[in-house]
Amino acid sequence: MVNVLRCELDEPLDRAGFRHAGATIGARIGAERIGASVYEAQAGHPIFPYHYTYAAEEWMYVLSGAPVLRDAGGQRALTSGDLACFPAGHLGAHVSGPGRLILFSADAPGPYVAVYPDSDKVAIWTGVADFGTMTLPRSAAVDYWSGEGSETSSERVTVVREPAAPGRPVVNALDVAADLRRADAPAGSRCREAALSSGLGAERLDATVVELDPGEGCAAYHYEYGRQKWLLVAPGTPTLRHPGGEGVLTAGDLTCFPEGPSGAQRVLNRSDEVARALFISTTGFPANVCYPDSGSWLLRNGPDATELTLPGPRPR
Repeated sequence: MVNVLRCELDEPLDRAGFRHAGATIGARIGAERIGASVYEAQAGHPIFPYHYTYAAEEWMYVLSGAPVLRDAGGQRALTSGDLACFPAGHLGAHVSGPGRLILFSADAPGPYVAVYPDSDKVAIWTGVADFGTMTLPRSAAVDYWSGEGSETSSERVTVVREPAAPGRPVVNALDVAADLRRADAPAGSRCREAALSSGLGAERLDATVVELDPGEGCAAYHYEYGRQKWLLVAPGTPTLRHPGGEGVLTAGDLTCFPEGPSGAQRVLNRSDEVARALFISTTGFPANVCYPDSGSWLLRNGPDATELTLPGPRPR
């Protein structure tokens, strides 16, 4: 676990007007399928050049300050709790300060391709260390057959630029209304939730806000195969039950729950104040959930498939 409000930012950048202090945190907390980095941005300085990718879906969550987001729709100021998704494709973005934020990413298989519209460059990383990353001007584009034969010359290739697009939607995870997850839930499990992914246009990651009144908890203690889940604590001091016992969390604590028994977890609120947290997880099926306390399973084999519940062993 790492606290993203207080962690040391030991990866600075100050080059060509792009400036930030940063820290890569995914590996620190055992993540394998979701990447994440924390950035502290300075006023008037973007953290990276304006860009978009064809291999990754990126999410941005504002921790503090008032960073300025530039996307296809222009520029706008953000505030603490704002969450935005940038799917693979031409809907790029960059951020200027002042403020602290997290960038999450979910990579797709295959080469990593990034496009920088301001300088009209393309960067390609094949995944092979010996080749590194190649950055080329888009004006260098040639036909596939160019230079391969001698009978005819290849025509010049026309590079298609980015189409016009609106700005990306932004949801504030601190203010969004959360509804009771199950009206028939027993006392102690009456959490409120707000699903965010569909409103953000996400494809590869899922996001849910969970809100807990004092004495309440979210889903029963469980672990999952087929999904990796992260938890970011917003206001409050919830208690996390995990395979090693229990621990109290504070605002800014970020933890990863890997697939399988080592990722078992349940969040409860044993404090006197309302607690709110943001869950981010991978998507895809099958995604099967085990509830160790009862020995039961929930099997989910597709987005439109009927969920199947397998009860645990009967007591003797």
